[in-house]
Amino acid sequence: MNDILTIDTGAGLVSQQKVDPLPLYDEKHPMLMDEIPEYVGPLPNPNISLLIQRLKLTMKLYGGVGLSANQCGVFERVFVIGTDYFQIACINPKVLQVSDNLDKSEEGCLSYPGLYLKIPRPLSVHAEFTDENGVLQRKWLDGVTARCFLHELDHMNGIRFIEKVGSVSLTQARRKQTKLIKKVQRRK
Repeated sequence: MNDILTIDTGAGLVSQQKVDPLPLYDEKHPMLMDEIPEYVGPLPNPNISLLIQRLKLTMKLYGGVGLSANQCGVFERVFVIGTDYFQIACINPKVLQVSDNLDKSEEGCLSYPGLYLKIPRPLSVHAEFTDENGVLQRKWLDGVTARCFLHELDHMNGIRFIEKVGSVSLTQARRKQTKLIKKVQRRK
């Protein structure tokens, strides 16, 4: 458990709250294949803020750079992307425009441990999302940030990254995944 410090500037109150990481669902969970409807509740919302904190904690715990709520069994159109130094929480994310230039780079997914696939993605994306404070954001995201945004948006739309490669590429990647998992298990 990690402590989350909350400061209510209006009331001058400071409180500490224990936050647990969320469970992480693997590739077999049916929720990963469902399209998540838009969030229609009020923002800011303490429940969504807590969900975002728990998503960030879970993403950090598992060493990821992105995590969607449905990967943790939460049926909300919310995801987080980033590192220890830079994080974005995206509620109701959308793509407004993508660049014509594509980059085919390796991606992993926390729901598919040890599986890495070369996925073609646009180098930039003009993204729209609402942040946890209820502010509509429109930003151009580039490089790895754009890739992460699109990967997590695919989760929100029920698209698994294994669907973006051919059967031969997937078979080869699965063999490497099996070897990697056996190697890690032998170390234990």
